Amino acid sequence: MIDLHTHMLWGWDDGPDEWSQSLSMLQIAAKDGVTAVCLTPHVYRLDRYKGDLAVLGRLMDEFRKAVAASGVGTELHWGAEVSVHAEVVRAIERFRFTIDATNYVFIEFPSECVPPGSTNLVYGLMSKGFVPIISHPERNTEFAARPELLHELVAMGCAAQVTAMSLTGEFGRETRSAAGLFMTHNLVHFIASDAHGAVLRPPVLSRAVEAAAKIVGTEKAWAMVTEIPQAILENRALPDWGEPTNPLRRSSWTRRLSKPWGKGRTGTAMGIAAGTGPGSGGGTGRETRRGTGRGRTRE
Repeated sequence: MIDLHTHMLWGWDDGPDEWSQSLSMLQIAAKDGVTAVCLTPHVYRLDRYKGDLAVLGRLMDEFRKAVAASGVGTELHWGAEVSVHAEVVRAIERFRFTIDATNYVFIEFPSECVPPGSTNLVYGLMSKGFVPIISHPERNTEFAARPELLHELVAMGCAAQVTAMSLTGEFGRETRSAAGLFMTHNLVHFIASDAHGAVLRPPVLSRAVEAAAKIVGTEKAWAMVTEIPQAILENRALPDWGEPTNPLRRSSWTRRLSKPWGKGRTGTAMGIAAGTGPGSGGGTGRETRRGTGRGRTRE
């Protein structure tokens, strides 16, 4: 299994404080069957160094060396979880907070809302060649209450990640209900742990796969921790596991989302090509279908 969203880096954000805790997390993940993890430290929120990216780079280098010395065989990948703010498009373009050298980048909305102008923000990222991945939308109060907002962004071309503990009910009944709704409407694409520690929020995926299998079937549940995250790591189009559908089939909130966060066209279902964006490593991919119902590729 592949875990694309973790906070295993010690000493940076609200994850572990020291290497021994990070090592425990890696060992737990390996025991659960996870063979590859992506470190996605918080950026522009919850870090301990006021956004000093030089410190972040140093800590990542120390982590890499510590893992190599430990003999842990887990495959490491690198990214970030970027908090949404007014200058987020410019920041991502400048610092390339993407997963490895791909065009995929995690963005995190405030837990209590989806700010007006979010379609402009997404359009801005996509117009620069990035593919936004919305972190754990089921834990966002407004996405849960207004799922058509998530549909709007996924239909534009965003990917979305559901958290393992949301599916198993460890974040509560309402969050599990939202996660199930998003799964059945193809509004989330892969499962990740969003692990922050070895005890309270551990890097375990297998129980979530079992829960997901009861919603979407075993084959797709396993694809959400293998085939789909692997496509992201390879900078390919996401495999087509179903067209996103609007649970409420209402569009009135589109106008709200298109209010100012920046300039640009809104409400447009776009095609983006992995391999055409800044710093891309190229690659090919299966056709994926979203938005207008027409197939498109990002290759």
